[in-house]
Amino acid sequence: MASPHRPSVSTRSYDGHERRHAHDHHQIVLPIAGTLDMEVGGACGRVGDGHGVLVADRVPHSFRSGGANRFVVLDVPAAGLVPEAAIRACGAFFAIDGALDGLVRYLAAEAADRPLDPVLAHHSAGLLLRALEARQPPPVSSDPIDRALALMAERCGEPLTVAELAEAAGLAPSRFHERFRARTGSTPARLLAELRLDRAEALLRDGRLPLAEVALAVGFSDQSALTRSLRRCRGTTPGAVRKGS
Repeated sequence: MASPHRPSVSTRSYDGHERRHAHDHHQIVLPIAGTLDMEVGGACGRVGDGHGVLVADRVPHSFRSGGANRFVVLDVPAAGLVPEAAIRACGAFFAIDGALDGLVRYLAAEAADRPLDPVLAHHSAGLLLRALEARQPPPVSSDPIDRALALMAERCGEPLTVAELAEAAGLAPSRFHERFRARTGSTPARLLAELRLDRAEALLRDGRLPLAEVALAVGFSDQSALTRSLRRCRGTTPGAVRKGS
């Protein structure tokens, strides 16, 4: 297929023969009915059952479908809508959440009888590509203190030690403590305590967990320890936080 000069959106069905090729444009395949087994640049997956695929330009891929099937296919020029780095970051197979499913259904209905007109195809392709880009996990920071902060946020309910945080940052404990304080204006222990109290207040306002379970969930030995920490650091109590919500 020749490289398109503008995005196109159409619906297609495939026979049961396996085919392998590459093309000079990006292609996104979204399921309407049936499934399509694919291998894209060495990665194997299936379009269907809540998953789509993005095939970047010049990437060899094979595909095969059995039985009745129907897909929305977007052919997108290899430059112009979004930066090429964003295309590469999206990878191949992706999950289709509720919001994307609504877009798939809309495109399937609009392109049921004939391809979308060029203007609508352009806007639809741009919207979909940006939605996929937004759903990619943020890149892992190379800053060692960022890695420690991410670990603290993820595991603030556990008895984390400065040694563990320093190891996650890839720094000696003394050097880690020095850089952490320069970056945050606080010590690791103090900031971890603040994170625990922030999490505790959020759980208390939510109201679903008993006070004792809130205390355990954020790393305190019991409800009394949480009460003492809240009173000392924030001048309040678990009961007062819950009532205030």
